[in-house]
Amino acid sequence: MLKWVKLEKYCELSGDTPDAVDSKKRSGKWLEGTHWRVPADGRVWINLEEVEKWAETSKPLKRRAA
Repeated sequence: MLKWVKLEKYCELSGDTPDAVDSKKRSGKWLEGTHWRVPADGRVWINLEEVEKWAETSKPLKRRAA
């Protein structure tokens, strides 16, 4: 399995949008060099292993009672 994939492939595999990825980057949920990076080709690459770890260990948002 690949460790790093380009943003477009990550979005295809996960169902996330590029805007959702940008939101995770801007909010600091995903760290540059760990979850994502921009190598010499200038394109965003996503670390599938680290994103999977993040998803497994992240606490769900608390929902308000209806």
